[in-house]
Amino acid sequence: MALQDILAAITADADRQIELARAAHQKELTAMREESERTIAKRKQEIAVQKQQKIAQLTAKAETHAASHKRNALLTQKKEVLDVIYALAVEELCKLPDSDAETLFRECLKKIKGKGEIHPSKKHADLLKKICPSEQFRMKDPIHAKGGFLFISDKEEQDFTFENLIENTLRPRTELTIAHTLFV
Repeated sequence: MALQDILAAITADADRQIELARAAHQKELTAMREESERTIAKRKQEIAVQKQQKIAQLTAKAETHAASHKRNALLTQKKEVLDVIYALAVEELCKLPDSDAETLFRECLKKIKGKGEIHPSKKHADLLKKICPSEQFRMKDPIHAKGGFLFISDKEEQDFTFENLIENTLRPRTELTIAHTLFV
């Protein structure tokens, strides 16, 4: 019987150790599952946050692009309106009576210091022939301009065409004021 008791004791001890090992193993598995679930939950949360951030970034980028596109379209329309206004100003200059055009041309001619050629617009050829001093200016073939003239010498060229006067003299001086008046 002693052998039987010893075997029973060894078996009981082995069963207890097996049970302890199983419990420890089960505890370790449970801890690993919980850690894994926590890691997965944390990663899912991080992914969700990243997704929201990406959505916010894309939305902001789309809104910025749309605002930029809208602003550019508006600026293009404003520029077109200003172009029409300055084109109308050229047309109005073309309608000047000869007496007013003569006054304007005399002022322009005063700005020319040297001798050279005058290339008048077809519309103002006769008027310019009448008022240009022949000792300083030689009249040449008319140019394709709505009004005014072009002065050319060996040293310089000055453009007094209506288109140039409006575009390069009047427009830079008045465009901001006109745009502010019209669009603000």
